[in-house]
Amino acid sequence: MYEEVDGLRRTVRELVAGWEFTPRCDSWMRGYDPAFSAELARRGLIGMTWPAAAGGAGRSNVERLVVTEELLRAGAPVAAHWIGDRQIGPAILRNGSTGLQEAILPGIAAARITFCLGMSEPDSGSDLASVRTRAVRDGAGWRITGRKIWTTGAHHATHAYVLARTGGGGDKHDGLTEFVVDMNSPGVTVRPIEDLGGEHHFNEVTFDDVPVSGERVIGAEGAGWKQVTEQLAFERGGMERVLSTYPLFAALLGRDVDASAAGGLLARLMTLRELACRVAEAMDGGQAPAAAAAVLKFLGTTFEREVVDVARTTSEVVPARGEESFAGLLAQAQLAAPGFSIRGGTDEMLLTIVSRQAPVPDRDEIGRMADDVLGGNPGDVWETVTGLGWTSVGVPESEGGSGGTFADLASLVRATGRHAQAIPLAEVAVARSLSPIPAVAAPAEDLVLDGGLVSGTADVPDVPGRVLLLGRGNAAAVETAAGERRADLAGRPRLRLECRNTPAEIVPVPAGSDPVSRLVVLRLHAALGAVEGACRLTREHVTTREQFGRPLSRLQAVAHRLAEMDCARVLLETAVSAALGLEPARVAAAAALLDPVATTVARLAHQLHGAMGITRESPLHRYTTLLWSLRDECGPARRWAARLAELAGGDENTVWSLVTTRPEGR
Repeated sequence: MYEEVDGLRRTVRELVAGWEFTPRCDSWMRGYDPAFSAELARRGLIGMTWPAAAGGAGRSNVERLVVTEELLRAGAPVAAHWIGDRQIGPAILRNGSTGLQEAILPGIAAARITFCLGMSEPDSGSDLASVRTRAVRDGAGWRITGRKIWTTGAHHATHAYVLARTGGGGDKHDGLTEFVVDMNSPGVTVRPIEDLGGEHHFNEVTFDDVPVSGERVIGAEGAGWKQVTEQLAFERGGMERVLSTYPLFAALLGRDVDASAAGGLLARLMTLRELACRVAEAMDGGQAPAAAAAVLKFLGTTFEREVVDVARTTSEVVPARGEESFAGLLAQAQLAAPGFSIRGGTDEMLLTIVSRQAPVPDRDEIGRMADDVLGGNPGDVWETVTGLGWTSVGVPESEGGSGGTFADLASLVRATGRHAQAIPLAEVAVARSLSPIPAVAAPAEDLVLDGGLVSGTADVPDVPGRVLLLGRGNAAAVETAAGERRADLAGRPRLRLECRNTPAEIVPVPAGSDPVSRLVVLRLHAALGAVEGACRLTREHVTTREQFGRPLSRLQAVAHRLAEMDCARVLLETAVSAALGLEPARVAAAAALLDPVATTVARLAHQLHGAMGITRESPLHRYTTLLWSLRDECGPARRWAARLAELAGGDENTVWSLVTTRPEGR
């Protein structure tokens, strides 16, 4: 697979390097070059996932993602084939008759047939089901009358996808049918609409008694709503919902900007790309992951807007339309940005989808077992956990440990967060992985070892016994000494330990091992568990709490805030699981994302709980204060983002490699 993917990357890069075009933002909507699309088709890069009989190459959706992201990275002119390749072709392949597939798919794959999308209608806003365009039977065929708007590329397209009403019923979602319409048919009129920058890619299309063959129906008559909701997973689940402003981001990397701002963007981009790969894998498995695609689109368009905001506020460059420069890219992105959260479904519509189909947290067998233990009546939790050998998971049984992997340990730590158990499992387990003598581990600032003496400062759990001070490649054990004692936001006793030439036992660290990263990743898993617990508790609250005669969850504003929490949870879950391989960039990316996720989840959880949530009458306080404390333990997001930027070195090729390399173990 890796060799094939690398070969696809080389093919795309060779093509874009030898083609004359001006890289631009939003190229998948605004960059129209039918000759470029034809060359892609000649190389087998359109319709890649379709069977050979349909003109395709039988490749995976993950392989297609690799091709599309390379094109978007380059800002290449791909608008001519994009809608047909991304959306209509897969819809026809999934639901169309054999005759329709034979008539249309090879033409899309050859870039001879191009599509525009006839979904939205005047005065309908984002209510896709309020379709007034009608199709009435005419012998063996149909006649379509109505209007579609915001129809990108209709002035170029050879064909249109049209969603029309063919029947009645009490529910507006019933009686909808999907059609393929030849744009050269009599009765089709295209009126151009200019966007904010005066560019013409939008159109209004009028269908006046347009004849359509009965063979041009996609799927079953009246089944359009079910089919179109599946189809939207193809539209929302791709990297075009993340990389529309990538050319601007790439140009930003070459400028003298704040490292933490650039690193924060990179952390999001790395995580969103991994999420897009998971959506593609679900499609390869025959699924239509509508909810996961909606999460990606919501988070992706947020990222695209943030690129514009960072570029505008840190560069001090004045946008200039029409220039082939940073100022020109900034102008393109800023003028396009208002549409990011509208096209393909507004933020509100996406949040509605997520609220109805909230992605389920990913729990493995170890996590489920831990939930059974912690959710029962464990009594003294720490005594139970140590008695079950959790603190030595990841240590081979031959060395007196409990066996298992680092991922198993992370699942246990995550479960403690999910049950708001503020115990030092991560700290003790990391210490146990280095020494059989009981201790708690803590990263030490400026750790210096000089013979049997150690200097450094650490914030540690205030428990009796030894402290194992951790550096990147070394460790030293000291007896708990005097220091500044305090309680963190979760009420856990902490000790600010300062060592200055303090007697210590040097503890060997295996070559290539990074105990600091291990501890950070475990704390991130505990924080993820606390996020999951806060989301679960909040969902239960708004489902059972009634106001105005109905559950709070029935109020759209409440459902949307809950969906925002779920989107933030998915972002952190994706980043934290990607960090399990302990790759420095993945660890830094996950740690950089903890702060914004913790802030969002805690804020919305308390808002939805109301006054009860800011008291100890509700168990919510146990989750949010633990989450905040874990966030503080991991360190400032700015520091981690700057660390990630340092690893990237300000080089776009390195950045792209970090983005497109899957985490270890995937």
